[in-house]
Amino acid sequence: MSSIKRIVEQTRDVAEALARAMGTSFGREVTAYLTDAYLVAGCCVGVVHRHVRADVYGRFQDGHRVRTSDVLAAHEQGGFWALYTATGSLYVIVTFMEGSGRQSLDVLLEQRAKGLHATPARIQ
Repeated sequence: MSSIKRIVEQTRDVAEALARAMGTSFGREVTAYLTDAYLVAGCCVGVVHRHVRADVYGRFQDGHRVRTSDVLAAHEQGGFWALYTATGSLYVIVTFMEGSGRQSLDVLLEQRAKGLHATPARIQ
């Protein structure tokens, strides 16, 4: 398969997953949807879609990369991962970063189960 065809198919798959996530009820307002997500130092980094605080100055606009505040809890719902953060936000992971993105969530969940919470201040 040509690389262009593969990229087009991946883009279509992400768009379809994003539409499914937006049609899923998470019990409260979703702050934003994340694609190409991975977790590091207790927070999540990903490409943002439909952020509730997007503004005319370009902050939180679709396609920008964002880092969440500390992730306090995570659970799977409707085939997606819902992340609850220290600032009270709810982020929905639509897709993980290729490679180790999904594994990074497992590492975070293992740490949380042990009562550990790595933050940038504790890593330094």
